[in-house]
Amino acid sequence: METRKVQITGGTTLIVSLPKSWATKVNLKGGDEVSLIPQTDGSLAIRTKNAPEVHQTKMIFIEGKDGDNLIREIIGAYIAGYNSIELRSNKILSKQRDTVRKTVNMLIGPEIIEETSDKIVLQDILNPAELSVKKSIKRMYMIVSSMQENAITALKDKDFDLAQDVSDRDSEVDKLFLLVSKQFRMVMRDISIADKFDMPMEEHLDMRLCATPLERIGDHSTKICSMVQQIGYKTVPDDILAAIEEVNRQSMKIVENAIDAMFKRNISQANSTFIMRQEATEKLRKLDEAVLKLSSDISVPLGIILDSIDRVCDYGCNISEIAINSAVSSTSK
Repeated sequence: METRKVQITGGTTLIVSLPKSWATKVNLKGGDEVSLIPQTDGSLAIRTKNAPEVHQTKMIFIEGKDGDNLIREIIGAYIAGYNSIELRSNKILSKQRDTVRKTVNMLIGPEIIEETSDKIVLQDILNPAELSVKKSIKRMYMIVSSMQENAITALKDKDFDLAQDVSDRDSEVDKLFLLVSKQFRMVMRDISIADKFDMPMEEHLDMRLCATPLERIGDHSTKICSMVQQIGYKTVPDDILAAIEEVNRQSMKIVENAIDAMFKRNISQANSTFIMRQEATEKLRKLDEAVLKLSSDISVPLGIILDSIDRVCDYGCNISEIAINSAVSSTSK
């Protein structure tokens, strides 16, 4: 780290010299313009006008790669913030092309713009900086809230089509989760992008942390629906179903309360979530005892459903903890 003394010229203008090694590295000459970008922590970022955009194109050689390995590498390049992903091989196989198309459908933005025998080019047609991170989080919450409610409705009504629909909706949650992850990495890599999102770095971190429990709730909604399929047309006592519906509604109220506290930065509201959690824990304990008295072909899948609801309560509390940390951080400035 180099230090410089601030000097005064013209009586009021403050000036400071730039490190010569840095100026040489970025090819900065006398007369060139630079951008001065104030940061939320009080520091000042200096960016040259001709600074190249980072991570424009990523080339991936996919010879011998397929299935989950190929999917993970493409998603990794997407989250890293590359606008263009070029996949190359001596000859791209049909099953590799199917995997690439499957992966594109898992993401928001990328499209296949070129395809030859040895190359596939994916181009991100959306500018992630133009998409609101907060809206993505709110959208994730709305989807998982609906999924969780519909999953229990499917259990009550033995509606297996609805159960399948809930499972299908999980892909939308995953897409938003990957998008938020990409946006966070973009800001981490180039702090000047934070201004384009109109959010400070700390808030980007909070939103990214909130995205994980919401994505997990979507997974548990899908898990509940798989148990609904397993129970099938077996009879579940009405009082058990009513109690499950009630505690599930309470679990999502915990999540709703936590999300609201997160956006309002309301510590009292976030703390109230933990009281709600204690009440839900007692109801779940009693339900567990009642379910254990049923036959194993019903009690086992119902026990898994109750465990998923319990985990949803935990995820709501996780979000409340993030909300408290965020609120304390903002009030300490």
